[in-house]
Amino acid sequence: MPQLTKNIFDELTENIRGDVYTDAVRRYLHSTDGSIFRVEPACVVYPQDTTDVVEAVRFANKYGLSVHSRGAGSGLCGSAVGRGIILDFAKYMNQLIEIDEQGKTFVCQPGYRFGELEVALKGKGLFFPPDPSSGEYATFGGMYGTNASGAHSVKYGNVSDYIEDAEFVTSEGKVYTFSQIASTDYNSLDEPFRKLFDLYSDNKEQIEQGYPPVRYNVSGYNLRSLVDSGKLNLGKLIGGSEGTLVITTRLKFRLHKKPTHDSLVVAYFDNIINSAKATQAILPMNPAGIEIMDKSLLKFAKESDAKLNDAIPDGYDNVCMFEFDGYSEEETTALAEKAKAILEEQNLSPLMYTAASEEEKEKFWAVRKAAVPILYKIKGERKILALIEDAAVPTDRLVEYFEGLYEILERNEAKFVIYGHIAKGLLHTRPLLNLKDPNDIELLRILADEVFTLVNRLGGAVSGEHGDGRLRSKYIKMQYGNLYDIFMQTKEILDSGKLLNPEIKTQHDDNQMMKNLRYGKEYSSVDIPNKNLKWSEGFVEEAEKCHGCSKCTTVTTATRMCPVYKVTRDEYSAPKAKANILRALLSGAVDDRALYEEALQEVISHCVNCGSCHIECPSAVNIPKLSIEARSHYVSKFGVSLTDRIPTKLEDMGRNLRKVTWLLEPVMKHKFARNIMEVVSGIASEREFVPLAKNSLYDRLKERSKLKSDRKVLYFAGCYASYVRPQIGEAMIKVLEAAGMEVIVPEQHCCGIPHLSKGLTDGAKEKLEANRKSWGALLDEVDYVVATCTSCGLSLYKEWGFLSDDEFTRKVKSKLIHISTLVNMNMDKLEFSDKKLHLAYHKSCHMRSLPDNHSSVKMLSCLKGAVVEDLASNCCGMAGSWGMKADNYDLSTKIGTPMTDKLKMSDADVGVTDCPTCTMQMEHMSMKEVKHPIEVMAECLK
Repeated sequence: MPQLTKNIFDELTENIRGDVYTDAVRRYLHSTDGSIFRVEPACVVYPQDTTDVVEAVRFANKYGLSVHSRGAGSGLCGSAVGRGIILDFAKYMNQLIEIDEQGKTFVCQPGYRFGELEVALKGKGLFFPPDPSSGEYATFGGMYGTNASGAHSVKYGNVSDYIEDAEFVTSEGKVYTFSQIASTDYNSLDEPFRKLFDLYSDNKEQIEQGYPPVRYNVSGYNLRSLVDSGKLNLGKLIGGSEGTLVITTRLKFRLHKKPTHDSLVVAYFDNIINSAKATQAILPMNPAGIEIMDKSLLKFAKESDAKLNDAIPDGYDNVCMFEFDGYSEEETTALAEKAKAILEEQNLSPLMYTAASEEEKEKFWAVRKAAVPILYKIKGERKILALIEDAAVPTDRLVEYFEGLYEILERNEAKFVIYGHIAKGLLHTRPLLNLKDPNDIELLRILADEVFTLVNRLGGAVSGEHGDGRLRSKYIKMQYGNLYDIFMQTKEILDSGKLLNPEIKTQHDDNQMMKNLRYGKEYSSVDIPNKNLKWSEGFVEEAEKCHGCSKCTTVTTATRMCPVYKVTRDEYSAPKAKANILRALLSGAVDDRALYEEALQEVISHCVNCGSCHIECPSAVNIPKLSIEARSHYVSKFGVSLTDRIPTKLEDMGRNLRKVTWLLEPVMKHKFARNIMEVVSGIASEREFVPLAKNSLYDRLKERSKLKSDRKVLYFAGCYASYVRPQIGEAMIKVLEAAGMEVIVPEQHCCGIPHLSKGLTDGAKEKLEANRKSWGALLDEVDYVVATCTSCGLSLYKEWGFLSDDEFTRKVKSKLIHISTLVNMNMDKLEFSDKKLHLAYHKSCHMRSLPDNHSSVKMLSCLKGAVVEDLASNCCGMAGSWGMKADNYDLSTKIGTPMTDKLKMSDADVGVTDCPTCTMQMEHMSMKEVKHPIEVMAECLK
């Protein structure tokens, strides 16, 4: 690689519409994917169109750089990292171009995600059958590049089975389509394609007979049927080539009529041999899928989750799920009953269930879905690794494979788990290894060598659906023998300059899998001194828990995940970016610490402390807490802006200025005044002025005659219900007193969450101590601590524990209850009118982080005259005071648009939410009135 300077990359910047980054931070963030490797690129490019890709390839040729295509960065084998130019298609080239319902096809760009297609096809009676487990966030460019498949591929095949056409860029920077090549006569083909035609024609017999007898095989290059009826068909060859031959920039796939019914047989087995026999017995019935979880995974699941412990019976070696689909209930039910009869007749399974109803099926799939993520939460240095997880063997050799696999793993004293697609002969065998330990790094090689030798002997493939990458490319030669030379020639024909992902597929380094490890024996990290939060498992350990799976880059409502990333589609915004950049600092992987500290603040500023990533992350990495800790150290060194300090002063303003702020209200209705406010405070001029109430909640309660009861609750009102909208507190007291409870409203202080969100941990601790002093002594007198604000509730329930893990914070957590949960518990003591209401409810992000987070919908649904419409799992975009800032206003409203558009289009009389700042955003963007759920309940109280 030549000596590279920023000036050289300025040339590329000038020639493309997209973004070019050469800074150390961007390069580090793109140095990892979902694999065990880390390779830092020379630059990162977000292309906007095919022309940008062409320019990037030409630039790479000019300066001798390699090019590496990247989608979600979720791959397990290291195909999306490299030393040259990373082409990240996720940010801009992520569009669905067309769905042709009649023709049953769709066209998309490579950064478009499978999860988005599922949403787009809803109600159309069509689906895209290959369904990888990472489908929520996997891109079609990546899925086609690895020729991905999933649980149902035993019936429906792999991604490349559905390719109709594609636009692609060659290593020379030329643009073609598959259909163009296929419709061109041999003599008119450009030279590389004539050579490819000749290569196949000269070696046809060897090619067609040279692949192992296993159906699921994405290892090497698929040259079979490359020439058909005198035409060159590139679809199967490029599918699974992992970006080593061409770069696809537009893809056209076939769709399939979606089955309307399915059924499930769940069978437990005493040994793995019977599972293999059962699979062989059921395969002729054309099942949609057969999944297995072996004893190792079941053991982990039962030990880690009490619910799973109850759901999984004791004493069995493994469980298999046999799924059938079709177009009538009679058909699928009959298939399930037939399968069960076969297993009974052959005396293979001592315990079986037939799940026909949706509720029954969901019960069993819930076990499968919950069990696998637990593996990522295993504590300690040893983690489950992708290594031999993708090997596939002919299903008639499963018994031999199981016997050999167990022997190898047990002889090498390697702990492991097995699950996966037994119907495909593809078992996700995941050993637990510590790649900071030289002995385990050597074991990495030993296990791969021995298992892949076994796989090869059984006529299998080292990779059945995840790809070769850096992890398995060295084994391609062993698997294919003489065919490997033809693979080398294929690479030479289409990429003679070794420009495209050159270390993948046809590399020659036998030690590649042990090099460029994300951790490795040289890896070390230094913990930060003087941490401001409590870390039971350690700050470093928390940052290192992120394994890069990319689930946090989901952009549909399948998960709420990161609202900022959903809009920006930029790696910088992804939750995993926070863990990655912290790991860079802690491990000393950066030369310029000052640069990283500044960049860290920018990356961390993209975290709005919504908490969704922590809820939904398979590894349960607490990114919000990591961000608070990191931000607090930055703030202690560089200070905090006036804009960020203002929200922490709401309590002081409420106490001291509430009698006069109403004077500002008529003035602040004028845009000119708000423009001045923006200049002075940094608060967006588009935001409405929110006046403080003249009389606070405490003022209003002075004249109140309080109900006395032996059932007592302490009300933590929070700043909003205390000083901005005291009607919420009054409504809560009205409802609870009607239920016969005494409500104590002590002197109290801000919960501290505005301080924590800005990194002001000292201020948050002061608020905690002030509350302890004010009402800590009352805790033993009350049954519950009740919150109406979900952010206050989250602070008391979780974040106070970040600051002080003592008897007071633990007792507050144990007694904390959201108002809706308490009302539901006392619903039999309350009577409501049948007033007709149409309510549109939004569940805030912080509500989702609390126990019993469905309680408000449940409570509102008890109103006999109410229709409760759920606005679904979209963030409102306000994120406390974050959305108030002028710098964040546009992004904030873009995040909130999907949800607030639903509210605008709804026939609802009123919007409803538990969160004060969600209320502000909903009213601002929908122009509809928005109330707290307890206000609605109080209005309907008889």
